[in-house]
Amino acid sequence: MEKNPYAAPRSAVSDVTPERQGRPVLVWIITIFMALGVVGGVLSTVALLVGSPIGGPEVAEQLKYLGPLDHIGTLIIAALSAFAYVELFRLKRRALPLIAATFGLNAVVVLANLAFRPAYRAILDQGGLITIVVSWVITLAIIGYVWRLRAKGVLK
Repeated sequence: MEKNPYAAPRSAVSDVTPERQGRPVLVWIITIFMALGVVGGVLSTVALLVGSPIGGPEVAEQLKYLGPLDHIGTLIIAALSAFAYVELFRLKRRALPLIAATFGLNAVVVLANLAFRPAYRAILDQGGLITIVVSWVITLAIIGYVWRLRAKGVLK
């Protein structure tokens, strides 16, 4: 029996691993969680702008110190955040700098308000500080996870 020089090799290939299909489960969870947050933030900001804040008079009392620039800033950060998490869902490399930029912009706004607006500090005295710290910890964990995805080559 002659050997065909053009035949496919018959040796087993054992060093090839199957490619991962789809998105990691944590990307789905993060995207859904952040989508709900962005939609909720936009809805509550719009409701506040039209004069009927979500949460009733108690919330209206807390938020009366916020001005139009605060609301515009909130909507800009929400738009940037939405774009960042869509890019994460699409597994794009630019998701990491976008998420980090959103975090940085949010931190600058909060720290500037704390430094220059005593009325803003009053909002934080009523439980707002815990909310900010928890959200920053969660966002930093997400940034770390996205960094890992990028380093592993999952993000293209």
